[in-house]
Amino acid sequence: MSYEELSREQLEEALQEIEEELAEVQEDRDEKEELAKKVKADFENYKKKEQERKDRWAKQAQQKLAEDLIEVLDNLERAILSADEDSTVVQGVKMVSDQLYETLEKKGLQKIDAEGEEFDPELHKAVETETGQHNQVLRQKRKGYMFDDQIIREAEVVVGKEEE
Repeated sequence: MSYEELSREQLEEALQEIEEELAEVQEDRDEKEELAKKVKADFENYKKKEQERKDRWAKQAQQKLAEDLIEVLDNLERAILSADEDSTVVQGVKMVSDQLYETLEKKGLQKIDAEGEEFDPELHKAVETETGQHNQVLRQKRKGYMFDDQIIREAEVVVGKEEE
């Protein structure tokens, strides 16, 4: 049966049914659209958190590598100090040491400058005291390092004390 064969009342009833179906479809569409927006926002948050987690893991791996290589830097420095300064081998070792430090510095490693500074128990570890300016670092026995503002090894220092 086509619409042309329907009476006016039947047409109005059919129109009302169509309008009700349309309203239901629009309501269903709106709900699905809201759900899609929520799922998209949740997925964007997930991606953001996942990227933050990856960045944090990468930084932790770089810090661990820097901690492991600090001992290598110490050994290279001891080798340089114990050898003849004019030797080409020493110059080569010094270049390698500097290059290694520069590479680690680019990743976030920093030396703790201790000599001449006021003793700071957060940054320095007092291994000896000598007569000198009170509470001032007189010498550094072993370098300290930080990685992204986190101390990974305090500088071992000689601290000044007043004469008794």
